Formats: sequence, C-alpha cells, structure tokens
Amino acid sequence: MSEIHQSPKRPRQGNDKGCEPCIELDNPTQKSINRERVKICDLLLYDASEALSKQEIKYKGEKRVYNDKKCMFVWTEENYQRYRNLEITVGTELLQTNESVKANVTNYNKLNKDLGTALKNIAKQIKDVKAKFSEFKDFACKLDRCLKDKCNIAQVKALTGKSPGCEPETPIEECADAEAILHELVCLPEGLMMDIDSLFQSSHDVVGIQVFSNIDTLEPLQKTLETQSKDFEKQISEVMKLREGDMKKQQEDLVKSVQEITKAAMDRNNARSDFEGYLDAVDFLCCPDCECIPKNDDTGQQKDCDDCEPRLKDCEKCICNICEEVKKAFCCMPPEKPKDGKC
Repeated sequence: MSEIHQSPKRPRQGNDKGCEPCIELDNPTQKSINRERVKICDLLLYDASEALSKQEIKYKGEKRVYNDKKCMFVWTEENYQRYRNLEITVGTELLQTNESVKANVTNYNKLNKDLGTALKNIAKQIKDVKAKFSEFKDFACKLDRCLKDKCNIAQVKALTGKSPGCEPETPIEECADAEAILHELVCLPEGLMMDIDSLFQSSHDVVGIQVFSNIDTLEPLQKTLETQSKDFEKQISEVMKLREGDMKKQQEDLVKSVQEITKAAMDRNNARSDFEGYLDAVDFLCCPDCECIPKNDDTGQQKDCDDCEPRLKDCEKCICNICEEVKKAFCCMPPEKPKDGKC
C-alpha cells in the first residue's frame, strides 16, 4: 500500500530578520487582541499539538498492524495455494489412477477366471484323450500278441510275406505296406501313450500355476488403495477449504486494516494542517508584520506611525491575492506572484 504523504511544514510567518519584540499599547483593542491570543496560544495550539501527536502515534500503530496483517495474508495465501495445487495435481491424479486401476483389475480378474476355466477344460479333455489312448494301447498289445501267436503265422505271412521259421515270400501286391502298417499299429500307441502322459502332467501343472498365481488378491489390494487414496484426497480437500476460509478472513482483516491506516493517515494530515494553521495564527498574533505597528529603529528608539496614512490597504491587497490563488488552486500552472511582492 502506498503511504499517504503529508505536505512538509510551512515556515513560520515573519520577516527575514526574525520577529522583533512588539510594543503592545495599553488600550481596549490591544487587550482584546491579548485575550484572543491567550485562547489560541494556551488552548487551541496546545490542543492541536496534542491531537497531532495522538494521530501520529495512531498512524504508526495502524501501519504496524497493517504490515502484520499483510504478512499473515501472504502466508495464509501461500499455504492455501500449496494445498490447492496438491489437490489439483496429486489428489485428482491419484483418484483418476485408482479408477483406471479398478477397471484394469476387474478386467484382469475376468480374464483370469476365463483362463482358469479354459485350462481346466483342457486338462479334462486331455484326461479323456488319455483314457482313449489307453484303450488304443490295449488294442495294440492285443494285436502284437495276435501277430506273435503261432496260430496266425499263415495269415501274417500272407500279409507281409514273412513269418518266423519260414523263408520270406513276396507279399500280395495289395498288401505291400502291411508290414509297416502293422509295425506302426503296434509301436505308435506306446509312443502316443507316453506323449499323452506328458500332456496330462503339464496340463495339471499349468492349472496349479494359474491357481497359485492368486491374481484374485489384486482386488482387495485395489480396494484398500482406493479407500486410502480417497481419505488422502479428502484430507487435502478439507484443509484446502479451511485455508481458503482463513484466507478470506485474513483478506477481510487486511482490507479493514487498509481502511484504518488510510483514515489514520488522513486524520494525521488533518491534525497537522490544523496545527500549522494555529501555529501561523500564533506567529501572526505574536509577531505581526504590519507597517502601522511601531517598531524600534537601529538606535533602539521606537518609530512612530503616521496616523494620517491608510493602514489596511496592504491587507486588502493580500486578501485579494488570496482570492486569485484560490481560483488557480486546481490548475496545472503555478499561481503568479503578486506584482508588488508584499504578500
């Protein structure tokens, strides 16, 4: 706040050589002047001086209060802005992140359940296939026993051209691949059975891994994070609103303090103006600068006034000059000095 400056004190009226002791005449006019002089010197001037001192002290006090309230307002505003920025950035970002995490966890849980169901179905289907392969192996074993049975030597020889204890013959043309086919039918089920055992073991291992991955625990963790995030944001929001109320209260106090210090400055300037007015009046009454009042000459002897000469003509001119100065009080050009230079 820009401080309201008062105009500097005007110099006391009087001539350039200082006030000389005035000779007071013992007449009714002089006595009336003395009575008015006593009122101004003993009462009004001292009262004005005391009032000016009070206003100056009050202004200093109001200025100190204003500085303190300004600091309090600035500190409160900075504190409010700190919580406001935290709420806008961290608080809002945290809540939005929780919403995204919640949606992702829900999606992950659904995918995890679908995956678990699919893996269990695969394991069940592999188990069913294993049972079929077991039957296939049993048939292969029966076929192998039939091929090695002596009762079937003739049939085997007819199909393959070979038979234990017999010379090889050329097989029937339509059954040229019979030996290889019979060999595959006997050997292939054994290998397929070992493969299905591996698939069966792996499928159940994968189901176990999926179960023990325990992705379902993400949901309670997400809910805990969401609850704590909301509590954190709520705390920030409440403190921010509290600081906002404090800032408004400090602003109201600061505005009131500005009003008080402005009023104190104006009252001080008015008191100073009154004091200077009374001071000038005292100067004029105690040391009048008037040509008709007898003064001492260089030898110390009193000068005499010519009663035949006019004595108030110069006062009339001074008053007239004051009227001209008042007319130009609000103009940009400085007022012209009187041509006679007496006022």
